[in-house]
Amino acid sequence: MAVSVQDLLKHQEWADAVFFRAWETSGAQVDTDLRARMDHAVVTMEAFLAVLRGDPAAFPERPLPDFEALQARCLAGHRALGLLVAGLDESALARLVHIPWFPEPPCIVPVADALLQVCLHGQHHRGQCLARLRALGAAPKNVDYLIWLWRQKPEPRWAVS
Repeated sequence: MAVSVQDLLKHQEWADAVFFRAWETSGAQVDTDLRARMDHAVVTMEAFLAVLRGDPAAFPERPLPDFEALQARCLAGHRALGLLVAGLDESALARLVHIPWFPEPPCIVPVADALLQVCLHGQHHRGQCLARLRALGAAPKNVDYLIWLWRQKPEPRWAVS
């Protein structure tokens, strides 16, 4: 079975856009739990992007960003990942990268596995955030991969219209 990393990343962006639209319309943009979880998810995506580019990864200590800043950084991260993977062939996906925030022994994985981790990590935290939105009274959203396929792989829609 071959599911492309590109498709998984496209699904992730679509799912994040659905989540951010639901969050925006929920009235819970100031919720600290949602902001903390999404900040962690976005910082981790940015750190993986840095590793894949060969740049130093950072987990900066800073105040918790607001909704608008998180959404802008999440969108920018997805766009950067999309550009990065568009130029990767099979040999580039097989290239080994070191994930520096793991302790000894070193975590060295192929680029394709690092990208898969970006998707799985994002899915985990997006699920937590969607559950939190529901607990706060927002309407449930289904962002399953199968839903994305069933809907013919729609492009992400970030803005509330």
